[in-house]
Amino acid sequence: HLCDRRQRQMCIRDRDKSLKFTRVCIYFFAVLLVGICVGAPWLYRGFLELRSPLLDGMLPYFLVTNYATAVPVGAALYKMNGLLKNISANQVFISENTECLRQLSWCCAAAGMIFAASGFYYFPFWLLCGAAMFMALILRVIKNVFAQAEEIKRENDYTI
Repeated sequence: HLCDRRQRQMCIRDRDKSLKFTRVCIYFFAVLLVGICVGAPWLYRGFLELRSPLLDGMLPYFLVTNYATAVPVGAALYKMNGLLKNISANQVFISENTECLRQLSWCCAAAGMIFAASGFYYFPFWLLCGAAMFMALILRVIKNVFAQAEEIKRENDYTI
């Protein structure tokens, strides 16, 4: 039993480290998102000057794509932080987490739709569209697993 207790304590420490690291990454990406939104005009202007004369005059389109996707990305970061907060408090299979996962999938789908529309003026955005839509699908599957686990947990809580 002593070995099991040590292993359990190590697993808890590792889990806590992983959760803290993930939250630090979320904060880093939130700061990065703000930085990209603030610096977007200069970043895209430099990018477009390097790419090709074919993209001349496309700066407004890139800025619209950037700022439009910032909304679902910011919402996704916020929801991920809430999800991690609940998991840190040992509240895993609860309806709030299932809802967070559902909203995360919609954030990915929204970004994917923005990228799909943006692909008409810059082809590589369609690749981002595919990645975002695939991520939305993965999150939907995980949300369904959480919903099922939540239901099983609820049934077990009512069982004597």
